[in-house]
Amino acid sequence: MVRHIDPAWRTFGRSMRGFRDSLGLRQADVADAIGVVISHYSSWETGKRRPDPKYVNHLDEELQASGRLVEAWEKANRQVQTPMRFAELPDLEAASTQIREYQPLVFPGLIQTAEYARAVFEDTFPGMSADRVDQLVRARMDRQEILDRDPRPLIILLITEGVLHQQVGGRGLALLRDQRRRLLADAEAGRVRAQIIPRDTGRHYGNGGAFRLYTFAGEPPVASAEYMTGEIVISDPERHQECLTSFGLLQGEALPEAATLKMLQEMVNDNGN
Repeated sequence: MVRHIDPAWRTFGRSMRGFRDSLGLRQADVADAIGVVISHYSSWETGKRRPDPKYVNHLDEELQASGRLVEAWEKANRQVQTPMRFAELPDLEAASTQIREYQPLVFPGLIQTAEYARAVFEDTFPGMSADRVDQLVRARMDRQEILDRDPRPLIILLITEGVLHQQVGGRGLALLRDQRRRLLADAEAGRVRAQIIPRDTGRHYGNGGAFRLYTFAGEPPVASAEYMTGEIVISDPERHQECLTSFGLLQGEALPEAATLKMLQEMVNDNGN
């Protein structure tokens, strides 16, 4: 049975390797120093195992991390214990070779304008301070840097037609029109590939809500799913396969890319809509 690598511990393992490489040490050197077999140490660096807490301070000392490795371990441990894992999404996206997203509620975050993102956060977290909303908007805009990366990941977006008409934040149609133009521009430029699922489709396989599929080079794929106040990473292979099947069925119900672009162009050119 193949052991799945949790993204949180994979990130921690990369930190371990970075500190070790900077010192010019071998895995065996560090394993001997802290009193573990090399296979255990190796599994920590690859993310296959969670390092036992009793070794974390010793690891930090041997790798001369000045407390940074302890902080990284605590962050990873928090991530795997809570479904609120928004902070992990940029790492997943940055490491991905392919990102596939289904969105039935709002425009996907990777192609949101700053003002549309602000309106979405204000609707999602009523009462949140303006400073905190600003932080979330900046973080969302930072994630979009992968759209201009060379090479960029293949990004496929499935969006229900209702999203194109749903106003957010009480901002009116002007904000919605700007967001449609943004999606059209990214699709025409090839930064993303978009398909719209018509409102009159006979089947709807996406009633479980928004989700994403991430593919990596040389590592197992994962998925993530949204819920009211956060996002949970799905690493179990069987559950990931369920998401993959749902995405394929949804894609079968969606308009082809050319028809999607035509729909968007007509909406953008129709100032009254």
